[in-house]
Amino acid sequence: MKKRIFALALDGTPFSLLNELFDIGIMPNFKKLVNNQNFRAMNSVYPPISSVAWTSFMTGRNPAGHNIYGFIEREPETMEVFVPTSLNIKSKTIWEYLSELDKRVFTINVPVTYPPQKINGTMICGFLGTDILKGTYPPNIGKQLLESGYQIDVDTIKARTDLHGFIRELNFVLDKRIETILKFYDQEQWDFFMAHIMATDRLHHFVWEFMENRDPYWTEEFYNIYRKIDSFIGILLNKIPNNSEIIILSDHGFTTLKKEVYINKWLFDNNYLKFVSQQPPENLTDIHPESKAYSLIPGRIYINLKGREKTGSVSPGLEYERIREELRAKLKQLKDPETGENIITDVLTKEELYRSNSGITFNVDSTYNFNKEDSYYYAPDLVIINNRGYDLKGNLWMNKLMDKGPIVGTHTYDDAFLFIRNRKIIEEEISIIDVLPTIFELFNIKNPGNFDGNSVLKH
Repeated sequence: MKKRIFALALDGTPFSLLNELFDIGIMPNFKKLVNNQNFRAMNSVYPPISSVAWTSFMTGRNPAGHNIYGFIEREPETMEVFVPTSLNIKSKTIWEYLSELDKRVFTINVPVTYPPQKINGTMICGFLGTDILKGTYPPNIGKQLLESGYQIDVDTIKARTDLHGFIRELNFVLDKRIETILKFYDQEQWDFFMAHIMATDRLHHFVWEFMENRDPYWTEEFYNIYRKIDSFIGILLNKIPNNSEIIILSDHGFTTLKKEVYINKWLFDNNYLKFVSQQPPENLTDIHPESKAYSLIPGRIYINLKGREKTGSVSPGLEYERIREELRAKLKQLKDPETGENIITDVLTKEELYRSNSGITFNVDSTYNFNKEDSYYYAPDLVIINNRGYDLKGNLWMNKLMDKGPIVGTHTYDDAFLFIRNRKIIEEEISIIDVLPTIFELFNIKNPGNFDGNSVLKH
């Protein structure tokens, strides 16, 4: 029979959480599938956020290879901010590879699939998509979804003022997502089917700490979402034949948020960032030419470099390296004044973080050529590695260095997970970048691309 693969993504679901849920009977269907050989903890990428991690999944490349570094990006020559979309991805995606190999593809709700690609199959966009009528391929599907009440995502703004209403909407959006997945599963012809659930990530951001502290009401609401997902997994298991491959995975872990940390406030207080006006700045165009650096979410630092930034003041070469080393040393000393805990575990240069199997390297010296077509043109000069529980924000102007609001959960680089039915996974550390080469091995296809990861199947 023709080889088929079904993949289910549970955004932001930790390996450790699933083991807890298995132990207390919350996810009996998923637990039946799991054994020590095919259910493993997995690392994300830096920065460990959904847009970056899922693009790494779908391309098999690290951010320097695929060009997605965060939820927002800037055009250095104008300092205008934009939201990266599928149009900004510089590497071929799994949907393209499989389509070229004459495989039928169905994908629903995967982040950074807006606008949708023209593939051999069906694509329904996910997170960062803004209009479902423009978010599907073929285009006519969008109208059907809109009429059925389908939503791309839940309104997270509501969670900040009405958590009960947010949970009701979260359940509604999840119900519609499951209903739509099952509908297309039954009616589509496919070789690779990928369904993505964003409800888990949304739940964790606003309920995680309450669950971890065992608040009786919110813990039950938290568990109910996972009960619903486990029932969905049970339905899938009755539909998916034993000779089809099943992959279930997440893109990053989660933990209780201790504090949000505003890196641009630190840069301002330490005279690395200045503004053209004494009033609170409105956007990046208000950065003064004397500035040495600024930050975008989460923890990405850009040197105000001559030849790249609109008002660059730092010369490539020795001055550039001096500023980076100063920032690295000082940021590593940043502590939580209330606990004395280190906020930052490391600060990595792009050379250290994004050196890849595909040969991408950096050398910003006095002869550096700023070519916008290079896949690393948008790469941050430094990436801050936060200590667990500290969320690095990119707000341009804040009165405090640290704060905590209605968001009570934050991402971790470690503690994502990977499950592959009836397959053994290697015992070494694995990353979400490794999943695409693994899928090609499951299809018995020689890797068609120059990937940064490797298959995780144990032989």
